[in-house]
Amino acid sequence: MKKYSNLGFTLIEILIVTAIVGIIIAIAVPNYQQYIKEARKSACLSEAKNYSNNVFYILNDESDTSAVPVAPVITACQSITNATGWTLDTWGIIEATAKSPSNARIECDVPNGTPCRILP
Repeated sequence: MKKYSNLGFTLIEILIVTAIVGIIIAIAVPNYQQYIKEARKSACLSEAKNYSNNVFYILNDESDTSAVPVAPVITACQSITNATGWTLDTWGIIEATAKSPSNARIECDVPNGTPCRILP
């Protein structure tokens, strides 16, 4: 008679482990996608606020009246309003759009000290 050793996994054990891993993935993937969405929104908010503050300080710098705002360097946002050429008479609101999947819209009110908010 041949003797068989129990060195491997049975089909039932493999199916149970596969089902457990599938359940864990089904729970984790939506949470990860929500995390990525919020992270992109926060990164764009930070970038828009930084650019708005820069524009605000350049326009209100009394020691250098010839300074003008430069174009934004866009990394975390899909788009940011370009304030190049703005003066104290023509400044306005800077709008930004976060990258996908968030696509959140952000608005920074430069004339009022650059408070930024995420629009619904």
